[in-house]
Amino acid sequence: MTVPQLGDVIEVGEQDYMYGTGHLKLRVTRIGDQVRVHDDEWLNVEGLALRADGTQLGPHSRPALVRIRAVRIVHPSRSA
Repeated sequence: MTVPQLGDVIEVGEQDYMYGTGHLKLRVTRIGDQVRVHDDEWLNVEGLALRADGTQLGPHSRPALVRIRAVRIVHPSRSA
């Protein structure tokens, strides 16, 4: 199980984050609580949404509840 760290860029498929609409790519700016939902572990994160090419989508961070086992770390933070 891969748990993201602050600064990591993660990708999650639509079915692997709550109320997702499309593929999610996020630079993590906050790590929240880990919760169990329907016998699976999920993690509250917040971050800056990124386009497929890695450029920032907007100036504001967004929250997401992601299925931990489905998180793919694309670029780990330098401090990790």
